Amino acid sequence: MITTFVKLPACTPRSISSVRAVRMSDVRSRKISAQAIKLYTNPGSRGKIPEWVLSELNLPYETVLLDMRSGEHKAPKYLEINPFGKVPAMEDGDLKLFESGGILLHLASKYGQLPQDQLSKAFQWTLFANSTLSPALFEKQAQMPQMLLPLDKILAMTKYLEGSEFSVSDIAVGSYLLYLPLFFPDLFSSGGFIDKYPNVWRYMKEIVERPSCPDAYKEGMISAVQASSSKNSGGNPLSNLFKK
Repeated sequence: MITTFVKLPACTPRSISSVRAVRMSDVRSRKISAQAIKLYTNPGSRGKIPEWVLSELNLPYETVLLDMRSGEHKAPKYLEINPFGKVPAMEDGDLKLFESGGILLHLASKYGQLPQDQLSKAFQWTLFANSTLSPALFEKQAQMPQMLLPLDKILAMTKYLEGSEFSVSDIAVGSYLLYLPLFFPDLFSSGGFIDKYPNVWRYMKEIVERPSCPDAYKEGMISAVQASSSKNSGGNPLSNLFKK
């Protein structure tokens, strides 16, 4: 059975690069405009990437969770949205989109209030994240160092990818970095990742603390911080990554 829920904004949409996000509450059983954004996703998909953008922009949207085991992603109605039967996909009014990077760039272009130069940078980093960084991260021995060493040098000189302010580029690249604790927890228990890429590690801890960052990324980083702390201290301290 398809599960839906709605997220409504606390205020009007804002620039993704200049205003700190406010986490939106989950609101169920509430009518929204026929033109509202619908995000079709699944907990195991890359739907967390557009979810992060939507939350940063404080846009109202409806999440439609598809049960992949029962084949909801192959239903004729859904195939009208994404003929390939994959998630995530999105409806923005009459516009239908699939692919997490395409959705991210659409949201940044339409709602992000970005100057052209910054939008061009968003395209650059999104294409890098999806076509170059993502496959390299799953080749830990051969390809990962070739991507992370240059990235570490970049982040040694700047807080975020485009300077001192968080941007959509950080969501594009940071999301794939934050998949690492979820897929490869051993990278952090050994201590090698943190020693080799200290600036990437600092960056990951920085972006995951944003209120709009998806919970799955936060949980993965808490485990990674705990693992690295245990390695360094010999104990098992609780992470203070998220001070509440």
